[in-house]
Amino acid sequence: MTRTAGALAFAGAASTLLAGCGGDAEAEAPVAGATSYTDGTYDGARVVNEKGGFQAQVTIEGGEITAVAAIEAGTQDPQSTTINATAIPELAEKVVAAQSADVDAVSGASFTSPGFLESVADALAQAAG
Repeated sequence: MTRTAGALAFAGAASTLLAGCGGDAEAEAPVAGATSYTDGTYDGARVVNEKGGFQAQVTIEGGEITAVAAIEAGTQDPQSTTINATAIPELAEKVVAAQSADVDAVSGASFTSPGFLESVADALAQAAG
């Protein structure tokens, strides 16, 4: 057997074995709304970093995150204002879609993302009881 044929045979056997280990993909998918939230509006803790203070407000309706808004979003520095004008709405959208504060940061918003998401996480902790 040539090296190529041997490698292909091994790859085929390995993929067949691994396919059998896959299980039911539907059962492994995260369950949306796995955390139970109490309806209401919750203000997260104010988080301060070198770009100012960040504070989020989260609205829960029907046990789900329906809105995320900024109470405070950094400094009034023109660069921060420009970054926050796009980063905050993007983060809010991600949180609502994920039903969690565990979302990816926004590229270019190295101070806004962690500050805002930490406040969102605090608001969700309050909502979870």
